[in-house]
Amino acid sequence: MDKIITILQRKSSGIVLLHLVYFLLIGFLKWRFAPSIPTLLFFTGAVLGIYLLNIAEAFFGLAPSPFRSIVFVAGFVLVSLFVITSTGSMLGIGLILSLYITLIVWQLAEWQEKGNLNRWYSMIAGSLPFDTQRLILGGFIVLFVIETFLFLR
Repeated sequence: MDKIITILQRKSSGIVLLHLVYFLLIGFLKWRFAPSIPTLLFFTGAVLGIYLLNIAEAFFGLAPSPFRSIVFVAGFVLVSLFVITSTGSMLGIGLILSLYITLIVWQLAEWQEKGNLNRWYSMIAGSLPFDTQRLILGGFIVLFVIETFLFLR
């Protein structure tokens, strides 16, 4: 329990605010001013997604984290496309979109800190050229935007 409390306290308020602003905007665009039970489930999934990967890493003692790899990202993209287009579960959709933001923030933070994402590619290729890494990250962000629009339709 102490690990979970530590994770909740360590999460940057800027990251939580980013999630909150995104989900309030998306919630407003989807439901306007008529929230319902699905809206509540959507926001519950969103809040869970902010912390889920960090809690999983701490609970299972994952170091290095398999969530911070391009293999996980590739699998996540496939699962997220399926969930966004095929499920009616607002809890699942909120969770997926929140996890997506978390993965984007992690990658951008590492890019800013180290100038590359070599660690993310260590499971498959060691390192990829800078331009390829930038292109893949850009594609990941574009897919997030597309999935957001698919949810809003």
